[in-house]
Amino acid sequence: MQNKINIPEYYVSEFNKLFRDVIESNFSYVRIRGEISEIKTATKGQIYLTLKDDDSIISGVIWRSKKEYLQFTPKLGIEVIVTGKITTWSRYKTTYQIDIDKLEIAGEGALLKLIEDRKIRLQTQGLFDKKYKKNIPYLPSRLGIITSPTGSVIHDIINGLKDRFPINIDIWPVAVQGLEAATSIITALKGFNSSLYIDQPEVIIIARGGGSTEDLMTFNDEDLAKAVFKSNIPIISAIGHETDTTIIDYVSDFRVATPTAAAEFVVPIKKELEDIIVNFSDRLNKLIQNNFSSKNDLLSNLTRLLKAPDYILKSYKDKFQSIFESLMREIKTIKEKKILLLNNLSRIIKSPQYLVKLKNNELQKLYFNLEKTIDDKKNHQRKIFNDLLRLLYSSSIDSNLKKGYALLSKSKKIIKNSKQMKERDSIAIKFYDRTIDVNIKKIN
Repeated sequence: MQNKINIPEYYVSEFNKLFRDVIESNFSYVRIRGEISEIKTATKGQIYLTLKDDDSIISGVIWRSKKEYLQFTPKLGIEVIVTGKITTWSRYKTTYQIDIDKLEIAGEGALLKLIEDRKIRLQTQGLFDKKYKKNIPYLPSRLGIITSPTGSVIHDIINGLKDRFPINIDIWPVAVQGLEAATSIITALKGFNSSLYIDQPEVIIIARGGGSTEDLMTFNDEDLAKAVFKSNIPIISAIGHETDTTIIDYVSDFRVATPTAAAEFVVPIKKELEDIIVNFSDRLNKLIQNNFSSKNDLLSNLTRLLKAPDYILKSYKDKFQSIFESLMREIKTIKEKKILLLNNLSRIIKSPQYLVKLKNNELQKLYFNLEKTIDDKKNHQRKIFNDLLRLLYSSSIDSNLKKGYALLSKSKKIIKNSKQMKERDSIAIKFYDRTIDVNIKKIN
């Protein structure tokens, strides 16, 4: 008989419900620390994460309704601390996960290192170079402001502009914190820079108030930094307080400490400009008055100096007569000098016939000397040629054969020593008058 086992029996759904109750009742809210090893975004907008440590993993989900409250965009490889509830899922496969309400980078040191790594990477790409910085117009006709539509920042900027020099402004409202903040600011930058935007601003201010390092992570986003760098419109960054520095502060064309400082920098004080214009106007009027007085005094002096027309004409006529007489004397002197020079040259210059005769005599002498030189050279070369001819003849084979020598050859090759001859060889002996063929019978 089978023993009855005292173990309760459950349906699958019943057990999963009990398991869920145990998990959710014992782990209401938890904080879990780990490295993000996987990120997936679903079609409905929720984000699925996988956290890991050295030994195991856990799944997590950020629902779409909670994304806007995140301080930064999740990235692979970042160590984070997530806060949320443990929930179970048993429709197709029994699993558990953490529903994430809050996402933090694990420690400010890790967050600062992440920012520093991005800074180094962007600096290497040249995004911080001063040669790419654009000049800020002195008094822009239109200003674009990218910031949150709520809060004190936008009011501080508007009030600062009103106090200094009211100009046309276009406000592009964006989120300045949370997961979608960087994307919304990039959209605003592209919108202001679009050729379809009517009356584009001449300067753009990106602003938000101060906050913690995590609060300002939007402005350390790489994609946002690249969008700021690509902007054709000059950009002023006004993020946080005096001590807050973000990556876009390095990329923007000019950085101010606070949003209020941005308003003070972008436009001058209207009253100061009016004072400058009044000062310039007073100086200009004074210069015109001084110039008028000076010209009036000059005119009075000239009036006193002017004489009657007859007196002026007589004065110039006397001057002209004096100059004319001086000119005639100078012409006479020059003429006499030229005549004297011509007479001297006439005595020195010889007639062409004389020069031709002289050159002809010189040519005859040169011709005679040339013929004599050629004859001497020919005789000398002829003597050298005859000497060489005699030497050649005396050294020739026929000349030596006449002296009683004979020439031995074998197979039409000259025999130069006895080792070239062997018994029974046929050789030819050439004398002066004939050649005799002989056979060698014996060699001693």
